[in-house]
Amino acid sequence: MHHGFLYSTIVLCASNLGLQCLGFIYRIGVSRLAGAQGLGIYHLAYSVYAVINAACLSGVTIACSRMSAELKASGYRGAIGFMTKKAAKIFTIFLILSSVILFFWRDFIAYNILGDLRIKFVFPIMIICLTLTGVENIVKSICIGIDKVESAATSELTEQIVRIVSVLWLLYMFRYNINACILIFIGMSISEFVSAFMLYRIYKSKIRVKLSAQRNLPDNFSNEFMKIILPLTGAAVINSLLGSASSFILPKRLMLAGLTEEQALYEIGVISGMAMPLLLMPMALIGSLCTVIMPAISKSKASGNKERINSLTKKAIDVTGLIAIPLTALVVPLAPTLSRLFFAQPLSLEYVFMLGIEVILIYYQMVTSGILNGLGKQKVIVFSAVTGEILQLLFVWVLAANPNFGIYGYIIAQIIASFFTVICNFVFICSTTNLKKNLFYLFSNAIICGAVIFLWVRIIYTFFLGVVGFQWLSVICTMFSSGIICLILLRMLGVKLSDYIKTGNSNVNTFMWSVY
Repeated sequence: MHHGFLYSTIVLCASNLGLQCLGFIYRIGVSRLAGAQGLGIYHLAYSVYAVINAACLSGVTIACSRMSAELKASGYRGAIGFMTKKAAKIFTIFLILSSVILFFWRDFIAYNILGDLRIKFVFPIMIICLTLTGVENIVKSICIGIDKVESAATSELTEQIVRIVSVLWLLYMFRYNINACILIFIGMSISEFVSAFMLYRIYKSKIRVKLSAQRNLPDNFSNEFMKIILPLTGAAVINSLLGSASSFILPKRLMLAGLTEEQALYEIGVISGMAMPLLLMPMALIGSLCTVIMPAISKSKASGNKERINSLTKKAIDVTGLIAIPLTALVVPLAPTLSRLFFAQPLSLEYVFMLGIEVILIYYQMVTSGILNGLGKQKVIVFSAVTGEILQLLFVWVLAANPNFGIYGYIIAQIIASFFTVICNFVFICSTTNLKKNLFYLFSNAIICGAVIFLWVRIIYTFFLGVVGFQWLSVICTMFSSGIICLILLRMLGVKLSDYIKTGNSNVNTFMWSVY
C-alpha cells in the first residue's frame, strides 16, 4: 500500500514528537544524575562515537533510503533485498576498520586528545553500540525509502523508552562506583539491541516476504550506490573530525580564557545537555520533514518530474521556516525560566538568543541537505559542510580563548559556520530549481511571525506570572496564547494552513501535500 508523502511525514512527526518528549525527560534525568560536569565528559566521549558513527553509517543509510525509493519507483522493488546485503557488507568493512583504529590508538585518543585516560574503557562499548545501531539504521532507512514508516516509528519509540529506563536506572544505581559516561553508553547499547532486534524481525517477517519476486540489481547500481556512499561518508568523517576537534580543543581554549577545567566542562555540559535540548524542541517537526524529503525528491528525479521537484523544494523550505522560526522565537524568551524549572540551572536571555539563531540555521541546513541529497548533489553537500566545519574550528580556536568571548566565542563560531553552509546549499538549490523567485516570500512570513511571537512572549509571560502567580501555569498560558497569535498573524499574511493539508490538485501558487 502506498501511503505518500503526507502520510509518511505525519507518522514520523507523531513518532518524533513522542521521541522528543521522552528524550527531554531522559535529558532531565541524566543532567540531574550525572551533573553538568558528567555531561561535559560524556560530550567529549560522544565526539569519538560521532566520528566512527559517521564513518560507518552516514553514507550507507542515506544511500539505502534514496536507492530503495528509486528502485521501488523504477520497478526494481524485488532487488531491494540484494541492496540490503550490499549495504550490510559495506557497513561491516567500515566497522572493522574503525574498530582496529580505535583499538590500537585507544590510549592516545583518550589521554592526548580527550584528556582523560578513563574514557578508553568506553571504546569497546561504543563498538558494540555501533554494531547494533548499524543493523537498526540500515533497515530503518529502507523502511522510510519504501514508505514503511510505521516500522521505523515503532522501533524508535521502543528504543527511546528502553534507553530512558536503562540509562537512568544504571546512573541511579551505580553512578558513585562507575564513570557516568560508561553507564550511559551501556544503557544506549541495551536500547540499540532492542531496536535492532525489532527491526530485524520486522524486515524478515513483514518487508522481505512482501517484496516481489527477486530481481537482479540494475547494471549501473553498484556505481551509483558507491557514488552516494563514498563522498557522503568522506564528508561526514571530515565533518565529524572537525566538529570533534572543536569539542576537543574547546575546554583547553576556554581555560586560556580564564576558566578552570571544571568550569570549562560545566559550560560545555550546560550547552549540550540543557540549553540546546530546550531550543531543539521543534526538531520533531523539522526532522520528520527532512527524513521524507530526500526519498520523495529521489522518486521524482527517477521519474523525471521536474515540476514536482520544484513544488517539493519550495514547500519544504516554506514549512521549515513557518515551523522553525516562530517556535524558536517562542522558546527563546521562555528558556531561562524553563531551564530553572527543568534543570535548576539559570540561563541568560542573551546566551539563549544566540543559540536560538544557531538552531534556526541548523534546521535550514538539515532541510537543504535533504533536498540536495535527493537531487544527487553529494559533492555540493561535501563542499559546504566541510568548509563550514573548517570555519567553525578556526573561529573556536580564536574566539573561545579570548576572555572577552569565552563560551560565547564557541556559539559565534557555530553561527558563522552554519550560516555559510546554509547559504552555499541555497545557492546550489536555486541553480537547480526555480526556488530563487520565491525566496522573499519563503522567508518574510516566517521572520515576521517570529519577531511578533518573540515580543509577545516577552510581554505576556510577565503579565500571566503577575496574574496567576505560578511559573508553570504562566508558561502554559503564554504558549497557548502565542499559538493563537501566530495563527491569526499567518491568516493576516495570507497563509492558509488548509493549503498545506487539504486534498486536491496542485496549481501555480499552492502545492497539495496529499498529492504525494
